[in-house]
Amino acid sequence: MGLLSRARQLLGLGHTPLVDFPEQFEPVDVDRLQVHTAKLSPDTEEKMVIVTTTPKALERIAAGGAVQLRHPGERDVTFVPVGRDAVPVLDPKLGWLIPVSPATASELAALPKGPGEHELRSLHLGLIIQPLNLP
Repeated sequence: MGLLSRARQLLGLGHTPLVDFPEQFEPVDVDRLQVHTAKLSPDTEEKMVIVTTTPKALERIAAGGAVQLRHPGERDVTFVPVGRDAVPVLDPKLGWLIPVSPATASELAALPKGPGEHELRSLHLGLIIQPLNLP
């Protein structure tokens, strides 16, 4: 973490990283799970996390609560309810931790069910929901 990023975090400016893993969560085995990142622009270090998964997974995370998506050979993706703004992080042992603030929870609940591509406004998170018959 750079000096400016650390100063922003200490002063409460901008997003702060999520560090707490939930003590309890619902594990959900899914038939598709891939995670990629993309830079938001060439002029920034901010990244968007893009999760590709199934309609079943979207329905479960939209319902709320701590949920961990799992698929063999992929890193787990855990959606964690939080009370403040935070950014998604990758923990080498725990996998992806996606903070779900109240604003993010509202966005997730309002997403249309079924296949589609969604970019959340409250968080640098993209969701690609694909039916199972796609490669």
